[in-house]
Amino acid sequence: MGKEFIALIDVIPEDNEKDFEELVNELKNALPDTCTLEHYEIMPVAFGLKKARVRVRYPEEWGGTDRLEEIFKQMDGLQGVEGIAFSKA
Repeated sequence: MGKEFIALIDVIPEDNEKDFEELVNELKNALPDTCTLEHYEIMPVAFGLKKARVRVRYPEEWGGTDRLEEIFKQMDGLQGVEGIAFSKA
């Protein structure tokens, strides 16, 4: 594999009761083979709402997080997707 970047992406489900293990599996399945969801953590947002902050390894030629965000935004059941940071792996 060539050079890679690592991105942190925040993903907020529409449903407060969403099973985050299921959500992370859905995110993994949405990614192409050139990407790997390496890690995630669940973080509070407000009023009982939570988000998953995922760490994704992806090809350097993609540049910033826009392409990853677009992949996740195509999924049903999400109210928010936001790239937080990216850097060389």
